[in-house]
Amino acid sequence: MQASRTVIGAYQALMLWYLAALLFLYPYGVSMGEEASLRFSDIFAVVAMLVGLAAVLQRGSIKLDRTLAGVIGAFVVLELAAPFVGAVGYRRPLDVASSVRMAMLWMPMILLAMLAPAWRALPFERNVAQILTVTLWLNFGYALLQIATTVGAAPATLLVTNLLEPWAVDKNYNLIQGLRPAGFFANSTALSVFGIVCLCFFFARFVAGGVRQDLLRSLLSVGVVVLSTSRTAYATAALILLAGWWLLSTGRKTVIAILLAVGIVAILVVVEQTVGVQEAFYRFQRLADSGILEDASFGKRVNQSWPAAIEAARDYRFGTLIQAPRALPVIDSGYLNYYLQGKWLFVAALVPLLAGLWFLGLRAYFGPRSRRLGVMALFLAIFLSAALVVSNPLRSPLMIFFIVYTLWRLQVERESTRLAFSPAVRRTTGATSPASAPASG
Repeated sequence: MQASRTVIGAYQALMLWYLAALLFLYPYGVSMGEEASLRFSDIFAVVAMLVGLAAVLQRGSIKLDRTLAGVIGAFVVLELAAPFVGAVGYRRPLDVASSVRMAMLWMPMILLAMLAPAWRALPFERNVAQILTVTLWLNFGYALLQIATTVGAAPATLLVTNLLEPWAVDKNYNLIQGLRPAGFFANSTALSVFGIVCLCFFFARFVAGGVRQDLLRSLLSVGVVVLSTSRTAYATAALILLAGWWLLSTGRKTVIAILLAVGIVAILVVVEQTVGVQEAFYRFQRLADSGILEDASFGKRVNQSWPAAIEAARDYRFGTLIQAPRALPVIDSGYLNYYLQGKWLFVAALVPLLAGLWFLGLRAYFGPRSRRLGVMALFLAIFLSAALVVSNPLRSPLMIFFIVYTLWRLQVERESTRLAFSPAVRRTTGATSPASAPASG
């Protein structure tokens, strides 16, 4: 028993290193041809799975939460199995790498959810909060530095990621597009996903606990989203803030409204005095001038990219099975990607994932008391439902990590609630639970 606890403790520590690797090293690795690569973060994923399997063998059993299995089970099975079947069927062995990649992204956190006892949840969360906080500050500052080098206010030699660029294996690697910085991520879209994930994490904590530090971290997350200039991230961040705002007391609502107003004015003043508001936010002006269907970005998707992909997909009776962008023209819609990869079977597996997050989130939102992790599930559902139209955040390692994390913590919260209301615990004075203890980091 003690050996099992030691292995699980080591696994949890390893998962924190894995998270740090995803945040800073995921775009980099060693290319193994056009279809495969070994990323530096993969080392932590493989070691984590090996340690997790060792813990399973020591325990002799695993605990699979029904909610977690119901929400992501079918989707994860298809993500792992479809590329393998496609590689065999199309006689393209290298496409098995897609299955391996999905396993390395999903399985480390799933194993943690099956192995870690409830009492380990809060220490793990505190460590995650600390890692995200440091990463937020680093990316906020580094994104500003990237913009400064673009406008000539700082020398490009200050950009440390230039040293890592020869190791970039991400096909979408682009550290700065015009005035759209990527921070330490592969591109500005990945930076916006990071900002949204942090907003979901810290704002849910603030809504439930009212800790000032969580509010400041939430506002910093909004700052990172603003720097990414992602229109989808802007819209979903506004919806997340509005959804959480309604759960707050009048005083906290006023404070957030004032801070956001002051922050927006300050950003506009600084931008106008440096690069100009019109230059910095030209993509929003372009959308306002032309309309969404005539927009150079979204209009091209609707009128060219998506119809071409659907037309090419008619040659695949059961879908491409391998990841659709490997077989078809450029696809930047998650919904379309999954339809093309596995037709309606994949769509049917995607529905429980989104619907499950919405159900868990709305049940907490309108429940008798706000459960923090349920609210976080709602925030994630808001972002995913919108972002999957024009991108695929379900292939983001950070999004995958926190989807499973949220479902695991909801499991711990349910177990703690049942324990708190059991007759044995009610007779024991001073009993506390992992869900009710303070979790500020």
